Amino acid sequence: MDGDRQTAGKQRETTTLISLISIAICAALYVSFYHLNAWLFKAFELHSGANWVFLPAGLRLMCTLVFGIDGAIGLMVAELLLMHQNPGIDPVTGIVNGLISAGAPFLIYRAALRGGMPASLEKLSASRLSALAVVYALVNSSLFSFWFTVRGVFPYFVQNWITMFIGDLLGTLIMIYALKIALALFRRDAHQPL
Repeated sequence: MDGDRQTAGKQRETTTLISLISIAICAALYVSFYHLNAWLFKAFELHSGANWVFLPAGLRLMCTLVFGIDGAIGLMVAELLLMHQNPGIDPVTGIVNGLISAGAPFLIYRAALRGGMPASLEKLSASRLSALAVVYALVNSSLFSFWFTVRGVFPYFVQNWITMFIGDLLGTLIMIYALKIALALFRRDAHQPL
């Protein structure tokens, strides 16, 4: 009986450690890609938070597809870190930004699982990945555009929504297909004899 308890305790510790590492990886990747996107695509920015190409949107969906709830928590942590790096963002806006950033891709992920999506990214067809990206971009851009309009960050809902939808869709497609290609190459190389 004590052996079973010790084994269960070690499994919980391992699971907790893996979750913390997953959260940290997602947070670090998101913050890094947020800054990379700002540097690469500054000329395509409508305003802070709306860009015609937004790679972090793809990373949001990718983190939830790969890490589930741990990915969503990592995204929330990342948004809180970004809020502290940008003193112009008030706490309410920053927290709601984090909830949308983490919540929208996680809800899309959960809905897709309920709709029969395979749990593995490798098993998703190109058409299902594209459909997932479109639905995610629609939901994410709608929520953020509404929030930015309500908060007075950018008062033109339609212009903001169009920019965010296109930016989120492009960023999501770029990131997800880059990961899918990397996984396919890795899998192919793993099966090559030495």
